[in-house]
Amino acid sequence: MNICFCSQEYPPDTHVGGIGTYTYNMAGALAALGHNVHVITSTPWEDRDYSENQVTVHRIRYRSFRPLELSRLNYAHRVASRLKQTGCTFDIIQASEYASEGFWLSLFGKTPFVTRLATPSFLIERLNGKSFASRRLFCDVMEKQQTLRSAAIYASTKALAAAVAEGWGIEKHRIDVFPNSVYISRIVTLGRNGALPENLRGVAYMLYFGRLEERKGVRVLADALPSIFERFPDIHMLFVGSDLGYRGAPMQDYVRSKAGRYSVRLRFLDNLPHAKLLPIVNEAKLVILPSLWEAFGFVCVEAMALGRPVIASSGSGFEEIIDDNVSGYLVEPGDWRALADKIRHALRDETGRTSIALAAEKRAQDFEVSRIAGRLADYFEQIRGRCLQQGRSAEAGFVS
Repeated sequence: MNICFCSQEYPPDTHVGGIGTYTYNMAGALAALGHNVHVITSTPWEDRDYSENQVTVHRIRYRSFRPLELSRLNYAHRVASRLKQTGCTFDIIQASEYASEGFWLSLFGKTPFVTRLATPSFLIERLNGKSFASRRLFCDVMEKQQTLRSAAIYASTKALAAAVAEGWGIEKHRIDVFPNSVYISRIVTLGRNGALPENLRGVAYMLYFGRLEERKGVRVLADALPSIFERFPDIHMLFVGSDLGYRGAPMQDYVRSKAGRYSVRLRFLDNLPHAKLLPIVNEAKLVILPSLWEAFGFVCVEAMALGRPVIASSGSGFEEIIDDNVSGYLVEPGDWRALADKIRHALRDETGRTSIALAAEKRAQDFEVSRIAGRLADYFEQIRGRCLQQGRSAEAGFVS
């Protein structure tokens, strides 16, 4: 098949989150199966085309401007234009709903268009404690309309499918559930063969990695840390990720203020490439991911693949990855006292951590990209066959 992924995030230029991780993993895996795969993505530099891992990558320079909705509409139009310039007749085109980069594509053409749900903007705003501003309503409309006009919609977890169905009034049966995937072998190789930074050698540390923002539960973790530091005098806390702030100030400031006299045991690193990040993950005593809600959690699977005991939040996508007290630990989201109790329990129970580490490694194998890529290709074939049979028009989710 000729497959095109539209993903504004794509390493190395713009790898900032799960959308980029998913696209990079799946594009390479499908290409390895013999499919002709293209990716249309962004760059802060000049436009360029190149081939990597048997995938043809088309970079578009992204220029953000105000208002946000016009910036997104402009980029969506440029994506559609660039797709035509490839000169390839695609069998399937896929984009995530976030930022509506497939909005223009979902309006016109003849090729089946698929929306893979990530996390819509309305849900992100809600989780970050914000009301969805009226000026952002058009952004929500674009994301929703792209999704509704797609030939198929799928989500990585039942939790995400349910949240979007409820939020946008979509019939649940319209959203398929298809798990995300990770290059487990690559994660293990980089994590266990890479070099740990010298200033972390010999240090007992817990780790959070991901964006430092409200919806990721960083504030909740900060509230829990003083009681941990008090009872475990040798433990440190390391945060790795971009600081998106909290109430107009850096999130780091809030974390330091809560730690008080224990702040000397806090460490912060900015977002790191996998080659530098994974050796740090591999040596963590615990990985703590206290999101208020999570659609899936690539970071969770990556940590589990390296045999790290993970403490994550119940009630969202993490529950579909972790079996509580078997392959990891789950705790009620937003409850810092419960989180502190769970951390203390895990740090004391060395035998339990060892058992969970082994089960975590085994569970992570279920998300190996080579297993899932073939299933996704079959899914794409079914969508393409169904669309050809039904003879859908442009109004029903086809693009050129």
